[in-house]
Amino acid sequence: MSNAIRNKLTITATILLMGCSNLSTAEYQPAMEKALEALLVAERALENASHDKGGHRAAALRHVRAAIEDTRRGIRYDNRH
Repeated sequence: MSNAIRNKLTITATILLMGCSNLSTAEYQPAMEKALEALLVAERALENASHDKGGHRAAALRHVRAAIEDTRRGIRYDNRH
């Protein structure tokens, strides 16, 4: 197994284990999960878009990434309170 694959598996396992620690208090949040999924799709689309947008693609990508992080923080917050 290559180091890159091993690293990805380690990161994935760590994230899953961290998530499992909150399962007893975690509440399913369908709206936030759906929003997160849409933001991740938007991020991929922007990453794949051509770069000739006068800096607006890059700005949109920064905003989407900030929204992804805020959405994740909101989910974590709700799971703790």
